[in-house]
Amino acid sequence: MREQVVLAARLRMSDPAPNPIRDALDHPQNAPQLVAPGSATSKRAAERPPFPPGCPIVPLGMSSDIGGSQACYYLDFNKQLVGLEAGNRHGKNSLIALFGPASDWLEESFPQWSKPVFEGRGANRVCVKESEIIGFDQAEASRALIEECVRRGIFTAANKMRGNGAHRHENNGLVLHCGDKLLTSVHNLDGTIRGWTWIDCGLHGVHVYPGGEKLPRPQPDRAGPEAAQQLVRLLSTWNWKRKTLDVRLLLGAICAGMVGGALKWRPNIWITGGRGTGKSTLNGEEGVVHQLYGEGLFRTGNASAAAIRQTLRNSTVPVLFDEIEASADNRRVQDVIELARVASSGEKAHRGSADGTAQEFTLRSCFWFSSINIPPLQAQDRSRLGILELQPFEDGAPPPVLADWHLAELGRKLQRRMVDGWARLEATKARYHQALADVGHEPRACDQFGTLLACADLALFDWEEMDDGLPDDEEVAHWADMCRPEKMAEISEATADHVACIDHLLTAQVQARGGDERESLGSWIGKAIAYECAPLLQNGDREGDSRAAARLQQLGLKLVKARWYPEERDRAGKVVKAARWGTEAFDKDDPIWLAVAGKHQALAKIYEGQTWQDGVWRQSLARTTFKGDGWQLSAIDGPKVKFGHQSQRAVLVPLAAVVDESELPDASRPEEAAAWVLAQKKGGAE
Repeated sequence: MREQVVLAARLRMSDPAPNPIRDALDHPQNAPQLVAPGSATSKRAAERPPFPPGCPIVPLGMSSDIGGSQACYYLDFNKQLVGLEAGNRHGKNSLIALFGPASDWLEESFPQWSKPVFEGRGANRVCVKESEIIGFDQAEASRALIEECVRRGIFTAANKMRGNGAHRHENNGLVLHCGDKLLTSVHNLDGTIRGWTWIDCGLHGVHVYPGGEKLPRPQPDRAGPEAAQQLVRLLSTWNWKRKTLDVRLLLGAICAGMVGGALKWRPNIWITGGRGTGKSTLNGEEGVVHQLYGEGLFRTGNASAAAIRQTLRNSTVPVLFDEIEASADNRRVQDVIELARVASSGEKAHRGSADGTAQEFTLRSCFWFSSINIPPLQAQDRSRLGILELQPFEDGAPPPVLADWHLAELGRKLQRRMVDGWARLEATKARYHQALADVGHEPRACDQFGTLLACADLALFDWEEMDDGLPDDEEVAHWADMCRPEKMAEISEATADHVACIDHLLTAQVQARGGDERESLGSWIGKAIAYECAPLLQNGDREGDSRAAARLQQLGLKLVKARWYPEERDRAGKVVKAARWGTEAFDKDDPIWLAVAGKHQALAKIYEGQTWQDGVWRQSLARTTFKGDGWQLSAIDGPKVKFGHQSQRAVLVPLAAVVDESELPDASRPEEAAAWVLAQKKGGAE
């Protein structure tokens, strides 16, 4: 053995190749001292313990602002959203209020120990009372909660909070927030709904469903169409102007309100009628609608738009305005109607707050209005309404006894019916939407009435005999025909914005000179046209007024003929002047246009206080359009027109939009004028 060791040593000594690893092992050295003993950096920082499991509240995150405010957000024991300032709002009582009956968790996770009690001295010193838990350590508890909020990141309530009512979730599913519990759809892998389940309020995905006032729940079992059929019989006891259609639309509105927050379009309705028509029995306190919805309805008579926003917050329950009457000052009513307009499409609304920060509201509630008279409505608002008119009860017709109808139970059945039919609602609405478009409705009206008809259809029919479970073509076509635009006051009586703008201009009262009788602007235009177009009488006079045209120019108005100027090019072929419209003196053998100045003091005075003030009248009038089979005539915006001694940009409005058809010169009729415009452009191009 000794000989082998000596041989190995000789071999190493005779090995000429250097080996740094072997050399280091044969000659070890002490590691250099990088940190002096006792230095702070030599002590390993103690890691913070993880957040204790089983916390009965939910830390959501925090937000900070440039002013130094740092707020932590939680869902408390009742699943309410609570914001606590990190600096001074995590005291003992605040934490107890946050945890409520579950505050024992604080003692278990962050115990505060009493000091042990000793007696005697020296060797005779003995512990007579061991240390025990006497509460929770507020400093450690608040530190852990704040750290957990920081760890979870930035939290903003916008678009995350979902209050009472219906909401749409992933895969086009449905969540029904009933205050203390959530009814949510359960989906297969392909996205189809296979069932429904109840879960607790709280944080689910990216959305927060805070606890709220307990609302009526849908009945536990599936509901058949009998509940809707029974409600149709009850609603038919009122004397509606459109007997069957108004009942069908009202049923659709009631059903739509139960899932309104989850709909892509929320239909609104306005029930109108004189005294004694039964509006209060229908919409009033303890009326039909109130009993159907119970507490799942925000009912008011005079709330402002701000009060509605602040009350609803993130709730999507329907809003019922009872007796919202027209008055001399309709600004409050208009504010509420604007709110309903925003809610229809679910757009975001923003308002400033007292502390200088902006608040965001997402409104997704169906709105109901009820009044004797409907206030003036803009066209875009009227098209978002189903207007249902009540007439007095027929002689001898007894009013319905609501107690006999068990409306609360009926409402829970209808709610269940809408839940179970949710999977086929969108496809049903698509069928009605297309049918309404085929009979001439614009897209917004298709959304409005298509949703009402689809919700009513869902409540009334199962369509089990159809392969796709959707209404048959005959049923859809029947109701689309009932809703033809010319039959619907909501559509046929709606005045387009540009038409209302022209009407306001033509009915403005003007006076030629002091002491003269006041006349409408429309009469001056008629006199100017009559003077230029009427033949000379035997005595050399003409009909009309020779001074009318000059007076119109003083108001920023002028009757003209449009002239097309083709583009001009230089010798190199470069465009030096683009094609454009101009004007010249009019005559009856060519189309006549009313030129309206884009800026003019007289027009500014006429439109003062209107939605078209400050020159907006030009934008509105530029939308004037006539359409026919294969032709279209539109206003011409932008030509320079000389009013008196000054040229201004103006909009040329076709004369057909200004005077009655019986007074139109033949060349100014829409179809002839449209052909003339095309000929001008074609001739100029050639």
